Amino acid sequence: AKGQMEPLLRPPGAVGDLEFLAICARCGKCAEVCPLGCIRIAHGEQGLSLGTPYMNPLEHPCDLCMKCVNVCSTGALKPVAKEQVRMGIAVIDPSLCIARRDDDCQTCYRTCPQYGKAIKLEKRKYPIIDPDFCTGCGMCEHVCLGNPKAVHVVPRSERQG
Repeated sequence: AKGQMEPLLRPPGAVGDLEFLAICARCGKCAEVCPLGCIRIAHGEQGLSLGTPYMNPLEHPCDLCMKCVNVCSTGALKPVAKEQVRMGIAVIDPSLCIARRDDDCQTCYRTCPQYGKAIKLEKRKYPIIDPDFCTGCGMCEHVCLGNPKAVHVVPRSERQG
């Protein structure tokens, strides 16, 4: 048996995980209304999260349409302004980053919806994440040209929304 389950990346507006698990109705409405199919429903292998929504930005980054928060009737997903969403944070592994191998790559920087804010270029070349602006949408992870990917979105330990 596994020890602590990996925390799941929750949809925009999610309350903290313990509260989320307690109040999510597991109705699936958020997944149904998601136009990009970003929101998945957890199965048995996710333990207590069974039936709850989560996201995998590698497959489908979130475009922050915010339809999911509008259909949540329990308050597990709370309405929040797009730029205030903090569902996760992107983390760059410098050893895998193409730009840090002295190749020209600004794919994550140019694709980030919070352009020039969530991802900044150090020395006009190397992408770095600014946690104050990163929403955790996963666009950077989705478009990263690295193989394996140099950037991954991880859940924030304390969600602000």
